Amino acid sequence: MQLTVLLVSMALLATQPPAASAAEAEPKTCLDLRKAGGQATLSGVLTVQLFAGPPNYESIAGGDAEERAFILELPRRLCATDGEFISPTTSFDRVQVSASDEAVLGVLRAAVGSTVTVRGEAFGAHTGHHHAPLVLMATQATAASEVR
Repeated sequence: MQLTVLLVSMALLATQPPAASAAEAEPKTCLDLRKAGGQATLSGVLTVQLFAGPPNYESIAGGDAEERAFILELPRRLCATDGEFISPTTSFDRVQVSASDEAVLGVLRAAVGSTVTVRGEAFGAHTGHHHAPLVLMATQATAASEVR
């Protein structure tokens, strides 16, 4: 009797569809920054966040410098590969945005709290100053007219 119950239980388990795996929750396609010359266009809500900087990048209260960064909060998780610093197995919903052009920086500063679209060179985080898995050096930024 016990053997029959065990066999029936095993048969039922074998016929059940597998539960959704973590991989299924991951993005289906990734940004291939190698093919795109590193260029990406992303949209999301722009925030400014505070992080611990040098010398240890661990704790502002512990003496590390304050670093503020623009963080783009994406509406859904993405993945990307740049062939060097980020692989398609890394899923993320935050992108650090920076710019060297004063006009683009002005748009970013004015757009904090708004939905923005940014375009520029993207690459995987690889220094202590990078505070999201993907970093985008914006050459263009467009803000939605409505502030949240």
